[in-house]
Amino acid sequence: MTESEINNILFANVLSIPILDKQKASKEILSLDKSFSFWDDYRFTQMFPLMTKSGDIGANGASNAKNGEFNWTKMSELTPTIVEWCDNFVFPWIGMRTRIMALVTQPGVANYEHIDCNINELNTLQHKFRIVLQGKTDTLYWLTDKGKVPAPDTEHAFIINGGWPHGMINSGTEPKVTLALGAPWKGNDDYGADIEILQKNNEFKMPKNIDHLWKK
Repeated sequence: MTESEINNILFANVLSIPILDKQKASKEILSLDKSFSFWDDYRFTQMFPLMTKSGDIGANGASNAKNGEFNWTKMSELTPTIVEWCDNFVFPWIGMRTRIMALVTQPGVANYEHIDCNINELNTLQHKFRIVLQGKTDTLYWLTDKGKVPAPDTEHAFIINGGWPHGMINSGTEPKVTLALGAPWKGNDDYGADIEILQKNNEFKMPKNIDHLWKK
């Protein structure tokens, strides 16, 4: 896989990582006390920090600026299915530990349209690792010059280009639970046959005006 092919990934299945027991994993997340979580105004969703710098919880866990190693937070004792899956499969594939958030979005609620990188990082490699534990992946959508384009529907873990403007509407009847890994990981140099590219950046064009989507 060439550098241009890697940079052209908008949405790709990760085929080489086994799918965990989603029902069990989502039940673990939804059973967590909300005191472990914080409300993210930028994305408009509840976030549970599972792995953070020095194991901090709440909003403090959202920052990667502090010193320290990435550690499981104290609530991870209540999410053994996710811990085992990440330790055994995800981290070896990514090649590092990284911040892990569980996002819980209630039925009928929309995540604000946003971009998962800083403005100066636009058009750089900004891959994010995701798996939807409960709900549908195609409720995620991309903003393009032609309107909203839904992401593919998949059961696999997947990679998205977090540097492309996107949003989500949970049209289901249950909370949508998504496991999200990102910074400081921004992608691998080569994915080989480990992935299946389902959408490419060059298939679409961004809207002309995205200035309002950046985090203030």
